[in-house]
Amino acid sequence: MNKKLLNSVAEDLLAIPPLIRRGINRKVVKAAFDKVGEGIGVPHFEIMMVLEEAGTQHITEIGEKLLISRPQMTFLIDRLVSLEMVARRTDETDRRLSNISLTDKGKAILKEKDQVLRANFTEKLSRLTDDELQQLAESLKGLKNILSRL
Repeated sequence: MNKKLLNSVAEDLLAIPPLIRRGINRKVVKAAFDKVGEGIGVPHFEIMMVLEEAGTQHITEIGEKLLISRPQMTFLIDRLVSLEMVARRTDETDRRLSNISLTDKGKAILKEKDQVLRANFTEKLSRLTDDELQQLAESLKGLKNILSRL
């Protein structure tokens, strides 16, 4: 095995997520959040997406999935509760715990954000040539296939 190539690939692989995150957050996600409004940011949407995917969760479960501390989670959840995007209910089996669930308003906001985000992505990608789009599509497919095996 070519150790130099292996190290180079590992370095490049680690460099990609920050590049993608910065590019997407700065150009696409920010525009989507501005259009959706509501005065919430990425962490709020991440919480809502966890709830959409996993259903009702305890605050600590959400925080563990997103690597957010308990005090910060409480602050973020309070904001979402005040905007009626999530509901907080005391756990019936352990009154010390709060169950957090996505409300219908929260689901609608997520759906709207997803539509705006997809439209923004499509608009940004439309600036590429057909050859660049084809190359990107093939690269992403290959990357997905390889990463799924790791």
